[in-house]
Parts: sequence; structure tokens; C-alpha cells
Amino acid sequence: MVLASPLVVKNDFDRRYALNRNIVKNKYWEYPVDYDPEHRDLVPVGRLLVGSGHCGEWSSYSVCKNVEGHSGIMLKTSRNDVGVDCTGKVVVKHNRRWCHKASCPICFDSGFAAREARAIEHRINKAVEAGMGKPEHGTVSVALADRHLPEPVFKKKCEEALRDRGFFGYVMIPHMYRIDRERRCLVFSPHYHVIGPVLGGFDKCRDCVHDRDDCALCSGFKGREVRGYAKDGYLVKVHDIRLSVFGTAKYALNHASMKVGFSAIGSRIVTWHGALSNRLFNSGKVKPEVLCPACNEVMVHCGHAGKRYIVKDRNSADYVPYFVDDELGEDGVPNYPELGGG
Repeated sequence: MVLASPLVVKNDFDRRYALNRNIVKNKYWEYPVDYDPEHRDLVPVGRLLVGSGHCGEWSSYSVCKNVEGHSGIMLKTSRNDVGVDCTGKVVVKHNRRWCHKASCPICFDSGFAAREARAIEHRINKAVEAGMGKPEHGTVSVALADRHLPEPVFKKKCEEALRDRGFFGYVMIPHMYRIDRERRCLVFSPHYHVIGPVLGGFDKCRDCVHDRDDCALCSGFKGREVRGYAKDGYLVKVHDIRLSVFGTAKYALNHASMKVGFSAIGSRIVTWHGALSNRLFNSGKVKPEVLCPACNEVMVHCGHAGKRYIVKDRNSADYVPYFVDDELGEDGVPNYPELGGG
């Protein structure tokens, strides 16, 4: 599929909506970008060219038949629903073809972000097994005085600030924009999301009851945060506990920023630093398994032999990526027989 040049399509909402109606579910995906004149090579993911003519095509089902393990579990099949009871049911997932390119307006979320999030979760879990401690979700914001600098320069300063505050091994994901709700657009506000263990942990500060001025004298993370900000102007924060590393990483990745043009040569969106850098830590390969969102068991490749009509068009209002169904039909035959191959 051939479209216009990247410079033309960056703020082309109508084109992106025609390709992927799901972008209206997130203001970050929907809003246009007020690009900074000195950083026009930094673009939110999903804003450029379609990876191939097969992006987003339906391919097959993955099914979890661990019916006993689904008892009492409520599965949210979309962002706004209250959940579907999985008791006595199998869980079914649609499989699609993704190009896994961050630039693709169809594949940036379910393709690129999902695959990279699985890799991040795998590496962080290996770090926990190695005794590095509980991972925390944090952000580091570039000092106002340094926002005019080239991205590699202020990124290096962000790394220094993270080490100073106690992040000793972490993944770093760039975000160059934040939502301006009054102007209904994205504005340049460079920061990075990070996931990794913190020196001494963060629970001491998370559970602490104190006056704000007490932090400056504390030996914990908040003390390092306050003293460090006064010194360099880089705000490093640890955020609330999230439900999973995968969910946190996918959230950070599906509205990350990427480089285009000559500055993109050799650059990566996901980078690892400190004790978790590629040079110092080997986590091995990620197994290409599809895990059940209800019980976390491995799902199997299946066909559909039942009578239920299943919506496969991801742009339909009735489409859901996961759903539950009866394991057997009225005749006692499995509704989702297992298939061989991938």
C-alpha cells in the first residue's frame, strides 16, 4: 500500500481513522501534534505509513480450555465494560496479522506495543528472579532549560538523573508529547517512562506519612528525588503500583515517540540501561506463547465449529478482541476443535 510521504501524513486524522477506527478511543492517538520546530523528527507512534497490505487482517483463534481455572473470573473484553463471567466457559482470542512496526497506524498498538511489552515483561521477570528487587514504574521529565537540546543530549541527562535517584537497572521508553486538553492537541513536553528496580525499594516512601519538607532530609527515594531536582531540574517520579508489567509497558509503548528521517538511523524506541543493559544482562528469548487473559494459561490454536456468529471486523462496534463461549455445542461436539500447526 503506497501513501503520501511521512512528512505529509503525520497529522492526517481522516486517513488514520479510515485505517483504524480504534484511534478515537484514546485522545493521545486522536489529537493532532503541535510539533516543536527544533524537534520535527520526533513523532508519536502510529502516525506514518501502513506496513503492508495485510496489516490487521484476521487470521485465526486462540482458545483457553482451562474451564476449571476460569471459575469466578470476570474478564473485561473492552475498556469500558464491567466484565464478563468466565465461569464454565472457554476464553477465545482473535489472532491477526501485524507488521509490528511502530510507525504503522494499524499495528502500532496490538502489534508493536504488545510484542515489545511481552519482551519487557520477560526481561523484568528474569531480573526479579535474579534478586534485583520489585520493579517500579517511573518517569523522568527533561528540565525546562534543556528542552531545546537535541534528543540524544537530553536523553543522556535523563539517564544521569535516573542513576542519581536510584534506578540502577531499567527500560526506557521516550515520550515527547503530552495532551493539552484546552487546545485539544499534543504539545512538546519531553519525558521518558521507565520500568525497573529502585535502590532500597520504594515501599518505604510509598507508605510514609510525613510533611512535604521532611523529604529533603530522607535517605529514601523521595529524599533523592527532592535533592536531585533542586540540583539539576530533572523531575524523576515513581508512580502508583500497576496491575502488571505487561500492562504498564504496553500503555507506555502505545503512545511512545519515535524518530523519522536521518536521525532515526540506528535509533531504537526501547532501550535498556544500567544493570539490565544488553551488555550486562541476558534474559534469553521470549517464548511465542499466547496467554489467557483470565487465568494466564497458554492458549491453543483452534478453529470454530459452533453455530455462534462471531464478529471479526475490528472496526465494528460489536467487535471485541476476547470473548467467552461454551466449550461444547448442543450435540456435545467441541465448538473450538484444536488445529495443528502455528
